[in-house]
Amino acid sequence: MLIDSLISNERINSYQSVFHPSNDVELMGVYLWNAHVCGALYPLMGAVEITLRNAIDQALAADLGRFWWASGKLRYRSFAPGVDAPHPVQAVRDNFAKATRNYAAEQRRRHAVRGNVTPHHHGVIAKTEFSTWEFLLDAEFMGRGLIWPKHLSGVFRGPWPVHQAGAMLAHVHDLVATLRDFRNRLFHHEPAWKRYGVLTEADALQHLQEKIGKVENLLALIHPENLRLLQANGLLRDAHRACTSAEIQRFQHLAQVHQIDSLDVLAELVARSTQENSVLTARLHSEPQQSFLILPP
Repeated sequence: MLIDSLISNERINSYQSVFHPSNDVELMGVYLWNAHVCGALYPLMGAVEITLRNAIDQALAADLGRFWWASGKLRYRSFAPGVDAPHPVQAVRDNFAKATRNYAAEQRRRHAVRGNVTPHHHGVIAKTEFSTWEFLLDAEFMGRGLIWPKHLSGVFRGPWPVHQAGAMLAHVHDLVATLRDFRNRLFHHEPAWKRYGVLTEADALQHLQEKIGKVENLLALIHPENLRLLQANGLLRDAHRACTSAEIQRFQHLAQVHQIDSLDVLAELVARSTQENSVLTARLHSEPQQSFLILPP
């Protein structure tokens, strides 16, 4: 079958056991639904990474200078002469070294720059990996004279769920670690819904909605305005809608097709789509072979 060349046996089995499609059309539908979910969540994960990166960079650059990650500037708690830096600290150093190399390589490739390339602050920051910011939220950087808690309230300006700085740092570190792991799953085309303990369609949808909730929590912690902008542009609405059983059924060609024979019926369906945040499949009574979608505005 063609589907065997598109989906590995392991993935076919996981879709079968969780979503129980009754035929190949439904199986392919839930597979394509997963791709749709990844597309809907992609801009949210991008917003998380960029917003967190910019918030930390702006706070540290104002205090330690534009190249705040340079050797000796970023102090850490367990420092001892002659002792190797702990993993989170070394990971930050390695990530910035890699980002600097990638920036220089791009300048040579795109702009025909030869010889040494002078690092550019924004250019290097833009080349950092998401893990950089997770490692920077490690407790190694928490203490008197260190970046945390000194800049914690400047980076996370929304309402804190806890009052102690140490607990807050641990909270946001866990949020970022969870979302980074989820982002990697999305970007590597893995099933977005898959996790230990996900056994049913309801489990899968709950898991995805929980991840969207964590995105909302982190963005609101950095600054509530970030969340408002995503809401204003419909990105959160689209993500929540994608992670519903109605969308699975639509991709499986199981959704109800609404017959439209008057403008009143069309207006009712548009109002329903908006109110329920749902995509409705419709068909003109005069053209029974042609269907179209009604989406929320």
